[in-house]
Amino acid sequence: MAEYQRGSMEVTEQARTFSSFISLSVWFGGLTVLTILFLSLTFAAHVSWMVSLIITTVVGLVLGLALGLKANWYATVIGFAAVSFFAAIIAGLVGSLL
Repeated sequence: MAEYQRGSMEVTEQARTFSSFISLSVWFGGLTVLTILFLSLTFAAHVSWMVSLIITTVVGLVLGLALGLKANWYATVIGFAAVSFFAAIIAGLVGSLL
């Protein structure tokens, strides 16, 4: 049986797994913060949904800069903002037809 030598084990897979876990935690934490911010501004502070969406998008972009996130974070934030904007416009049009 070989003797144990401290620091001799290959840990690249464990390091990659940990890095992925931290990245996903930061992503979902950031998305949770942005969701709570948008809902709080819209329903608790009675700010217009459009202003809430703009504020939330700007905070998301600044959060990405502060945390050093990559381009896919910015694409996700802007994509969610665009989808929310168009969904609200369609809901408003449908509501005006009824």
